[in-house]
Amino acid sequence: MEKIKVAVIGAGGKMGTRTSNNLVTKFPDKFDVKLVETFPPAVERIEKERGLKVTPVDEALAFADVVIFAVPDTLIKKLSAEYVPMLKPGTVFLILDPAAAVAKELTLRDDCTFGVAHPCHPSYFKWQKEEEAYQDRFGGEGGHQDIVMSCIQGDEEKFKLAQETARCMYRADKAFVMTSEQIAFLEPTLVETLGATCCYAMAETVNEAVKRGIDREAAVSFLTGHVFNLTANFLGYLPGNPPVSDACKVALEIGNHLVLRDDWKKIWDDELLRKVIATMLHPETSQENLGFDVKPQK
Repeated sequence: MEKIKVAVIGAGGKMGTRTSNNLVTKFPDKFDVKLVETFPPAVERIEKERGLKVTPVDEALAFADVVIFAVPDTLIKKLSAEYVPMLKPGTVFLILDPAAAVAKELTLRDDCTFGVAHPCHPSYFKWQKEEEAYQDRFGGEGGHQDIVMSCIQGDEEKFKLAQETARCMYRADKAFVMTSEQIAFLEPTLVETLGATCCYAMAETVNEAVKRGIDREAAVSFLTGHVFNLTANFLGYLPGNPPVSDACKVALEIGNHLVLRDDWKKIWDDELLRKVIATMLHPETSQENLGFDVKPQK
């Protein structure tokens, strides 16, 4: 069987390293991989730490059937305008986050296929048999996970090639195919605007518990155990779908008033999603888009 020819742009970065490692080390009989990197420290990591070779970008793009574009979202507009015109016709061009595509900042071509592939990360509802897999919180290094994908434009048969490549580079069990806009509602809306915000608040409230003399380990154990139980309950993963206690229902209503804004579900508005993505790609526009200044959490 002929190998799938892959080029990874940004192969020395965090995502470029994760995705290219699996293709190179776990599936050497399936993929022929060229690594592209221009940042000197990242080049050194590829060559000295990983013992691999860096290929010039023009050579890699002329070679590849699939290009994995593992560059920061904020650089996709600039770098796709530079690299997409260099693709050979029929190339599959795969980005790792939908933001630039939804914001119309990704350069496209009619004779190529463009897609998005993003990891779900290992769920605590997904069974991890091996200890090593359980310790892989990000996924792709042993931890079982799924991925989400979309075909931005192009040939459906070519997109199947993108799906196969993405499943291998993330070592995914399932690939859920949807639109780029739906993926954007998953991230940032579902897991960052809401999910990460709530998780960050939980971490901060552990600090408040410690200030009151509660042992940190006890607070973390109590919080995470209850969160696991409560999410299983609310998402329907407990047999028989038992209700939470009456006291918990009262506390939920109090929390809805003290913690959440009454209009918090507006984060699911299409127009607000557009503004959030624009601000994430260009933080300096936060006042214009959202009406307040955004200062990323440290």
